[in-house]
Amino acid sequence: MLRVVLDANIFVSAAISLGPSHRIVQAAFVGDRVRALLCPALITEVENVLARPRLQTRISNAEVRVFLDDLTMLLDFVPDPLDVPAVTRDPKDDYLVALAGAHGADWIVTGDKDLLEWEAQSPPAITPADFELLIEPGR
Repeated sequence: MLRVVLDANIFVSAAISLGPSHRIVQAAFVGDRVRALLCPALITEVENVLARPRLQTRISNAEVRVFLDDLTMLLDFVPDPLDVPAVTRDPKDDYLVALAGAHGADWIVTGDKDLLEWEAQSPPAITPADFELLIEPGR
């Protein structure tokens, strides 16, 4: 089983559209191939993005609430990382790297170029499309 940290952009994409991000979150909900880690800081980031007016035309407040409840019930909800060293180009991404490291994640799944282009990152970052190929070869 692969342990992953899904970036907030993956959850937001999964909530508002079908595609690789949606399928990855669904796999984490019901499958035995993916265990996704979630912490309070990450759920807050997702909630804040989904509350933006431009997204409210694509997902209702009630749907956001159900989605967030599903995330907290069905994924591995862990505490925020205590030690968050400054390691990325974007300090807002540091907690994701710390979360992944603290809980032995195999991958960070993201669309964020700062994370994707950082070659020394451990665990490595991967796009949703590439990660989907890992969990569903031939897709």
